[in-house]
Amino acid sequence: MASVLSFLNQVEKAYEGGADRREILTSYKRFKEIVPSKGEERQIDRDFEAISGYSTYKVVQAARNQEKGRVKLDS
Repeated sequence: MASVLSFLNQVEKAYEGGADRREILTSYKRFKEIVPSKGEERQIDRDFEAISGYSTYKVVQAARNQEKGRVKLDS
């Protein structure tokens, strides 16, 4: 549970000022160890986005597409 919350906190940071790319990808990797199912991951993303307005998918994609530094998304 702590790993899931850690990942969601990184997503929030990415929208609220920026988060380190490595930290996002590391927390996502731990998240995927707990939630290996794509369907379950998508459901968590939909639920989280409905509550917060933040997309876990967009943050992970931005982190993967960026070579280094901080990831910052606009809501």
